[in-house]
Amino acid sequence: MRGLQLPLLQVALRCTKDLDLIRCAGDLGHAVSPTGSRHGPDGVHGIQVDGYPVYSMATPTVDGAREVLSYLGCKDATGRDIIQKVVITDLREEVVVYIKGTPFVLRELDQPVDTLKHVGISGPMVENIEARLKEDILSEVKQLEGRLLLHQEEFNTATNQCSVLGYWEHIDLEDVMTPAEVYSTLRDQGSSRYYLFISHTGYGGVAYAMAITCLRLGADAKFVMEQTAETHFVSSSLTKSVSVKTFTDIALRQGDYRDILNLTRALIHGPKSKEEVDKVIDRCVGAGDLREDILQYRKALRDCSHDDDDEARSYLMDMGTKALSSYLI
Repeated sequence: MRGLQLPLLQVALRCTKDLDLIRCAGDLGHAVSPTGSRHGPDGVHGIQVDGYPVYSMATPTVDGAREVLSYLGCKDATGRDIIQKVVITDLREEVVVYIKGTPFVLRELDQPVDTLKHVGISGPMVENIEARLKEDILSEVKQLEGRLLLHQEEFNTATNQCSVLGYWEHIDLEDVMTPAEVYSTLRDQGSSRYYLFISHTGYGGVAYAMAITCLRLGADAKFVMEQTAETHFVSSSLTKSVSVKTFTDIALRQGDYRDILNLTRALIHGPKSKEEVDKVIDRCVGAGDLREDILQYRKALRDCSHDDDDEARSYLMDMGTKALSSYLI
């Protein structure tokens, strides 16, 4: 599962001029762990939001996905076999194709470990590209008489460097699948209970989606409907013991931006609502911290000198604004 840094990526290069396939790190370690740490099925790495049936994981192998589904819904509290419905939301913004049950991603040939940026790309567009990529791979396998050139990335801990080693793999046509085809083979029926988010690169997006789901589940269970007039503030004793800069950083880490505070004052039970949102964000911190994202982009933008290119400044401004908008919404 996701919500944590991916282990070492493994590389697989296609026989094309300028694009290659990067192998998503095989069986992604172990663990299905909440914000504390709890181990789950082998072959999967990820998190569970403490107190909620909401999970997140990295792009899994097919076997890893089966393990997760078994882990989430194979038995009830008495140990009886049951079938639960798992609501899967794939938040990838990077094209993935499965080869022999292992996910691969498309990359630039001269930058095999750098993610291709498709920020904001729609799900149907990703699936369309994946279907075309599958066709390209099958065509290539036929041309090469059932073989595909793959490359394995190996990390040297002594030198802290990566090397890429190539090898030929024999591929059958049925060995190549799109994620949509993988999901269709794993689909279960039953009552809704678990919410599973998949993302290879959309770190902040996963945290955002998980927080929204938790808030919705909490609202449905009347967890966040308490009537209160509590106000969110930083204690005065704290302000006396820290510098203005430190106090500002503390306030911003708590999400106390001017626009946010103006909104909470305008809403009925606004401060309490913000408090509940912040609690959920804290529970989803393994998948990313929306407030920290805002602060990091803010600092990076301030650190930009006038000599930096406009594209870099524009990128930081855009990403920071999106992070703030996600928190605001």
